[in-house]
Amino acid sequence: MLLFWICAAVAAIVIELVTPTALVSIWFACGAVVACLLELVGAGLELQICAFAVVSLVTMVIVRPVATRYLRGNIIATNADRMIHEVGLVTKDITAESWGEVKIKGALWSAVNIDSSVIPAGSKVKVMAIEGAKLIVREINEG
Repeated sequence: MLLFWICAAVAAIVIELVTPTALVSIWFACGAVVACLLELVGAGLELQICAFAVVSLVTMVIVRPVATRYLRGNIIATNADRMIHEVGLVTKDITAESWGEVKIKGALWSAVNIDSSVIPAGSKVKVMAIEGAKLIVREINEG
């Protein structure tokens, strides 16, 4: 079993190296290393498998959220976030089935309603968030 755990650890590390910043298998490498150490001290197969599963799961639950924050990288500020809380005019109906269009500061943006209801052209909306290249808006009820 020693050779199996070594191969499993190496394979998991190779997969991780081939998929940088994806974090798909590093926890399995950790689990395989622990199982390999248990094999070296003479632990039974059941304990090795259990340790592999537990260490892999615990490593994933603890490491992934922390590492994901640091591995995001390459986030390029576009200043589009300045559109949040701006008011715009709907130029093309926004429906649950299709994106509409909103004009803000002379620029046209694709938009969806935050609550999926219809917002007709001519309505005023407030930008609540930006998701990719589209605005998430909410209709402003005047009156």
